[in-house]
Amino acid sequence: MKNRERFLNVLNFKPVDRLPMIEWAGWWDKTIARWKKEGLPSELVDPGEIREYFGLDRVRQWWIGTKKPSFPKAEGYGKGVVSDMDDYIRIKEHLYPEEPFDRETVRRWAEEQKRGDMVVWITLDGFFWFPRSLFGIEEHLYAFYDRPEVMHAMNEDLLEYNLRALDQFCEVCIPDFMTFAEDMSYNHGPMISKALFDEFIAPYYRRIVPRLKEYGIIPFVDSDGDVEPMVSWFTDLGVEGFLPLERRSGIDILRLRRENPGLKMIGGYDKTVMSKGEAEMRAEFERLLPAMRQGGYIPSVDHQTPPEVSLENYRTYVRLLGEYCRKAAQ
Repeated sequence: MKNRERFLNVLNFKPVDRLPMIEWAGWWDKTIARWKKEGLPSELVDPGEIREYFGLDRVRQWWIGTKKPSFPKAEGYGKGVVSDMDDYIRIKEHLYPEEPFDRETVRRWAEEQKRGDMVVWITLDGFFWFPRSLFGIEEHLYAFYDRPEVMHAMNEDLLEYNLRALDQFCEVCIPDFMTFAEDMSYNHGPMISKALFDEFIAPYYRRIVPRLKEYGIIPFVDSDGDVEPMVSWFTDLGVEGFLPLERRSGIDILRLRRENPGLKMIGGYDKTVMSKGEAEMRAEFERLLPAMRQGGYIPSVDHQTPPEVSLENYRTYVRLLGEYCRKAAQ
């Protein structure tokens, strides 16, 4: 069975010879720097090539960015460049690139995708994520109350851009799935209420999710933290899956499956056990194995592999991943 068929079969609860072996996120730069000191070939830079070096399945992602190279940098982490409508109007000339991806690269991906050798996915800025990137973290949360007209203006423009970029990408390659970058939860749940979600976020999902489904693209939401309270907020709008399902935020994959039988899931493997040796890594796979056997779930690290994980540790993780991906399909 080829990579793409295997990937889509699992997400659609169909039989496979083994589960996909993927690393959905790239690695921290500090992790790669450590591994290169420990034997990872120094010439490996591209995350896709590194995945294949470890024997993982071929997956390629294109994040369709919203900012042109001329976009000004904020002064300090978590700070923004917009505080009111006038600021947003001024900054718009630095947003929404006309050519948001490299067509030749994506054409090559499309050829491998058609052969069944590669899974292709795209990421779009979500309607919580994008205003935060303009307002800054703290001011964004105030803006739901203090700048509602600016929030809606940003998200209307983002919706128009995302639809245009989606159509442009699909002219070259129709992705197998996609993620909305949101990060709207922390370890105690969502950062906003359901009422704010319904007013400021949901209207835009209602208008883009149907377009995704017309193309046959599976829509996921990418959010760190505890997403369990807001799963239904998104699935009611047609979103089908979530990643990365961080264990340390309290997410229980089996509980999530019981409460959401048709939910598609990627991630869920507790990254904090990966530096502790084979026994702890194996125990974590045993915890996940019942969910792996039920379909609709692809195990993967629940965020980027941290730098305390040695190259030897990671090789052990990949070996165990292969073992349990085969075991889950038996």
